[in-house]
Amino acid sequence: MMRLNILFDKENFKYFLIWSISLLITIVFKIFGYLKPDVLLINNYLVLLLVFGPALLVTIVLASDRILKR
Repeated sequence: MMRLNILFDKENFKYFLIWSISLLITIVFKIFGYLKPDVLLINNYLVLLLVFGPALLVTIVLASDRILKR
């Protein structure tokens, strides 16, 4: 009998966790920028955080998954 891959499988849970955390961070920044538009200035550090933040989160999750499997 062939095993069906379902969307909410345990193996895919980490990707949904990353997706939901990224979505939550985006919503928080959107609300904060709407409430205080003059405080949220775009500078080099904010750009670095927005570019490399999700990549760092994915790296931490994948590395911890590989370490915990051993």
